[in-house]
Amino acid sequence: MTDALARELGLSEAEVIRALPNEMRVEAPTSDFETIWQDMTNWEKVTFIVRNAGAVVEISGTLPGGSFAHGMFNLMDRSNPLRGHLMTDRLGSIFLVSKPFFKLESHSVQFFDTEGEPMFAVYAGRDEKRTLLTSVVEGFTAMRSRYEQQEGC
Repeated sequence: MTDALARELGLSEAEVIRALPNEMRVEAPTSDFETIWQDMTNWEKVTFIVRNAGAVVEISGTLPGGSFAHGMFNLMDRSNPLRGHLMTDRLGSIFLVSKPFFKLESHSVQFFDTEGEPMFAVYAGRDEKRTLLTSVVEGFTAMRSRYEQQEGC
């Protein structure tokens, strides 16, 4: 787990992810936050995760749309259980990460603050048998390919 490795090494988790092999991570520009979020709202099912020293909170379903106002990205869909405000002015890095998670294939978009600490993550959704949803993996792969090409420029 990258968070445990970060603690052990005395690094931020973003630094640990940045040091992963290229095939496991791609960094996207923070200026693309809104585009990335909008792409993810089209994914069939995801798990949105926020974790801190006292809790790991997970919400599975679709992501709501949102818009910028008052220095925040405001989640706008009242029919979606995920509501609130994302402090994107604190956003320091965005990574598209593909790595094993508890021995399962895993794909996520991870958002870190300017100190390299986690803000939240969006994981590709799974069905009731814990199998990744093909449509979501395809969406993630397309997004990842776009940023791989940008990194190669």
